[in-house]
Amino acid sequence: MNFIKYSTIYFIIGIVVVIASIVCLSVFGLKLGMDFEGGSSLQVDFAGARPSNEEIKTALAQIQDFKNAEIQPLGQSGVVLKINQKDISSQTYNDVLSALKTTGNITENSASIETISPLVGKELRNKTIVVALVALLAMLLYIALAFRSISRPMSSFGYGLSSTLMLFHDIIIPLGALSIFGYLYGAQLTIPVVTALLTIVGYCINNTVVVFDRIRENLIKDRKASYDEIVNKSLNETFSRCINTSLTVLLALIPLYYFFVGEENLKYFTLTIGIGVIAGIYSSILLASPVLAQWLRWRGAKTAKIAGK
Repeated sequence: MNFIKYSTIYFIIGIVVVIASIVCLSVFGLKLGMDFEGGSSLQVDFAGARPSNEEIKTALAQIQDFKNAEIQPLGQSGVVLKINQKDISSQTYNDVLSALKTTGNITENSASIETISPLVGKELRNKTIVVALVALLAMLLYIALAFRSISRPMSSFGYGLSSTLMLFHDIIIPLGALSIFGYLYGAQLTIPVVTALLTIVGYCINNTVVVFDRIRENLIKDRKASYDEIVNKSLNETFSRCINTSLTVLLALIPLYYFFVGEENLKYFTLTIGIGVIAGIYSSILLASPVLAQWLRWRGAKTAKIAGK
């Protein structure tokens, strides 16, 4: 398979999807969860079987502040209701308990309220941004150091820069999808979703490193072939491995999504990883290495043009 031949098409598709994701983020934005915006959570325990999330959601539908509450099962019989509102009136509190009692028997004195202030949420949001930036920088330095032995024709920094660019591609696409889900279904950016994004960073860089490592091996073995030929050969040799490992992850996510579809945290955690893995398959095979080959061709053409003058 000649990957390099159609690299321009791959780049156009990748750029279009990234731009579309950025537009979605600009238009719809991201709905921040209670972890980042602050809010309140109400926890109760049921004496018998815990009702399903759908039953709880139906019971709370008539309570304005809680009709869009995030419902999170806790332990064997508990449930946590989260809302992006700091103050809960006593009337609303009693209404919620009354509504929950229609779905099952609540353990006496088990109800409790916890509040997260906006200041705590802002601090957590800032720390999350720092962690994400540090992770990207660490990946760039790791690739640059791991491939420092490569001296021709691309420096190790080029491999690090390409992999970091691909990580931006792999992260911005799930975020764009999340902004659409937030607009249509009220999906929020929560700690589990951030965990999913960091998981994508670690997983997708793995496939890219596998391809880069095969390029390094082939550069050592064959010093006469052009860089385009080396890249194409390496992609063909690692293609099945990258696809199979990624499909394994996607197959594991399918039951996780369908068996726990009522749990919002797991639902969007699973969707985020799934979309990120698909984006990672595309970038690690069709973008990361072809970008390097295209860069070398452009640099060579520019050098020849200058020399001609």
